[in-house]
Amino acid sequence: MGTEFPVASAERTAGPGRVVDVLIIGAGQAGLGVAYWLRRLGDLQVLVVDELLIGQNWLQRWDSLQLFTPRRFSALPGLRFPAGPTRSPSRVEMAQYLQDYVRHFSVPVETGRRVQRLSQDEFGLVAHTANGVIRARQVVLATGPFRRPFVPDAGRGLSSDVRQLHSLQYRRPEDLPPGKVLVVGGGNSAAQLALELQATHSVTMASPGPLWFLPEDIAGISMYWWTLFTGVLQAPADAWASRYVRRRGDAIVGTQLRRLVAVGQVRLHPHRVVAGRDREVELEDGTVLSVSSVLWCTGFRPDTDWIDVPGAVDGSGAPLHDAGASPVRGLHWMGLPWQTRLNSSNIHGVGHDARVTARRLPERGRLALETAVGCGLEVLTQRSATPRPRIAGSARRRCAPLSCQSFTADTARFPSRHLWASCREPGRASRHARGGWEREAN
Repeated sequence: MGTEFPVASAERTAGPGRVVDVLIIGAGQAGLGVAYWLRRLGDLQVLVVDELLIGQNWLQRWDSLQLFTPRRFSALPGLRFPAGPTRSPSRVEMAQYLQDYVRHFSVPVETGRRVQRLSQDEFGLVAHTANGVIRARQVVLATGPFRRPFVPDAGRGLSSDVRQLHSLQYRRPEDLPPGKVLVVGGGNSAAQLALELQATHSVTMASPGPLWFLPEDIAGISMYWWTLFTGVLQAPADAWASRYVRRRGDAIVGTQLRRLVAVGQVRLHPHRVVAGRDREVELEDGTVLSVSSVLWCTGFRPDTDWIDVPGAVDGSGAPLHDAGASPVRGLHWMGLPWQTRLNSSNIHGVGHDARVTARRLPERGRLALETAVGCGLEVLTQRSATPRPRIAGSARRRCAPLSCQSFTADTARFPSRHLWASCREPGRASRHARGGWEREAN
């Protein structure tokens, strides 16, 4: 699989490996955000790799997918999201934006490059791919938490005549046979798909608890602006607002589904699915529902089996980290739910967390190039071949370019209050991450 995007400056080698200062695994919004800030910090060789083409993870979702974040809140640092006919971008627009972002900033990306294993040796971290190994003193894991579709055990008890799809497999209403469909889940994905299916099917929803809704507008102003002005959107992960949302679950953005439930056009059971038998599903309160198809909007689980680095994940495979900083030297996480703030897993929160991550990397020390060369490794060169990102307008005033020489002083003047907010309670960030895996689970 090839790519039309900028690639690293050195050729692939069949020898003992290549060496970069920072390897970013994952070319989605989280990985690209870190690459943006790292290239502003100074003379660092950065490489981003991904097994998928840029934006492909968005194009794999259902056809009508519309982000619930307005365009103003759907951009990465340094580049506005373009205007469009709708308030929020579609999945196609989001994929195109990421492709444009890579071109605009000449981010060094290699697609079609799957990291099969990440290990550690005396020189640093080693990414094993089908094309050879890549060695780096610093590795950012930005593949995201939404990787392995989760379906509850109840699905195994249903008859083979019942059509079952996970939301990742669903594309359009025609994918499900006519008749009764049960949408299982309590997040925005479940809400969007229930709304779409009610026009062609008899829809029942089973959520793990009562749903709560937020209007898209308050007094004619987008709800997102209100949450930004009040500080809720960017609340630290341990703030009262974040604890409230984490305890209650994701809010459904928009009230159309609530209206349909009120008039009986969509039936809602706020109870967890506990069993499936033949063509029936049993809920936690004892209710038994007859179904012809089930759409599982039950979230994802960690896909970290390929990470062969002691101390990187816990027994369940969830990341061990403190605000994205792994206890493993040189390893960093990016794009996790509740990583530092309430909106950490949203596109709008990527810029802040990416900058925190990029600022932290130089503190861990640059790659010892002399040692690497002495071991016969190929070092990527031509560090200045690509110009630094161009920042326009107010972004330039807010974010003056940093250099490696001024980094320590700048960090001392502007410490991140949220970066180490959870140090007072060891393991808190890891629990935040585990909670995020199940945010849509039933």
